[in-house]
Amino acid sequence: MKVKELIDATGWDALTLIPDKQITSAYTCDLLSFAMANTQSGTAWITVQSHVNVVAVASLTGCACVIIPCGTSVSEETLEAAKTKDVCIVSAPCSAYAAAARLYRLGIGDI
Repeated sequence: MKVKELIDATGWDALTLIPDKQITSAYTCDLLSFAMANTQSGTAWITVQSHVNVVAVASLTGCACVIIPCGTSVSEETLEAAKTKDVCIVSAPCSAYAAAARLYRLGIGDI
């Protein structure tokens, strides 16, 4: 599933959009070092962290997108960094658990 298809299927808000990135797996974690060790190219990473370091981890690991649940706000600094590094950030109004469940129902599995 591509990021654009995820957005269309869920109605979540793309704060920065890289529509052609392919999502191959999902991972939920708020600890950046764990995310860095356990995500990979194509991962949809769910985290409540919304600071600029999230962009660095997503860029380094090749995540397909970062999903920020609970309607958590994302600073302009983070969004600008994401655009510069070609990192897609998606805002989901639901909890991290609900976001992970939705990804699973859409056929996106674990790493």
